[in-house]
Amino acid sequence: MTTDQSVVRGPDDDVPPDDFTAFLSLLNELKATGCNLLVVGDAPRELFTRASENLLGDAESIRHRVVAVTDATPESIAERLPNPEETPRPLGETARILNHAGAPRSVASAANADAPAELAGIQETHVADPELQGLQSELVNTIDDVVAEANDLRPADLRVGVDSLDPLVDHYGEDAVRRCLSMVGGHVRKHNGMAHYVLTEEYDSERVQSLVSNVDAVIELRAVDPVEHDHDAQQRWHVPRRELVTEWTPL
Repeated sequence: MTTDQSVVRGPDDDVPPDDFTAFLSLLNELKATGCNLLVVGDAPRELFTRASENLLGDAESIRHRVVAVTDATPESIAERLPNPEETPRPLGETARILNHAGAPRSVASAANADAPAELAGIQETHVADPELQGLQSELVNTIDDVVAEANDLRPADLRVGVDSLDPLVDHYGEDAVRRCLSMVGGHVRKHNGMAHYVLTEEYDSERVQSLVSNVDAVIELRAVDPVEHDHDAQQRWHVPRRELVTEWTPL
């Protein structure tokens, strides 16, 4: 499921017509007015990278991407960004990386011998403030910088991803993370952008449910048997405020 193309199966694929129409209407609304999405599930990390790749947008369109890293690997960051050879503009002009890892490490710098070549030229900012306020402020400031430099962004041109919230909830608690989501999320909506935040826990977990009210929708991931389903991963969307849940669809 991706927000850049048809994202749910139609009525002929066992999705009730009313739910299908309601979901498409909701997606159009979210893309037009800005949104914040929580990506969750008891699933391999590779599936979160794939979901993040979809949410950050395809290579053909010009998107301005801000990726905040807490525990994601350099390889996974490279995998979720489009192929630099296929983008209309160099990624160095349209992508930013914010590094809030617990142990100082570079994910994009040439000084890191393990940094994927695909990340070369992308501006990386190390968030020096170890507190959550530091990451929050840097996200807000970077979004402002991107909007100012891009000049006249269209709805959904700004894409923000945070991978992951896991260490943030561990270190600062759910209340602090909720405040951060509220501040950053409000800024994303102000610029009609789309942000997603990874939390690698089951949808029904206490942590996930504590954050649901701070996002517009939750995308739940799961791995499935590829022999049985002809694909290895599925996702479904939850929109509690609309009492809307989609069917499981291929990731």
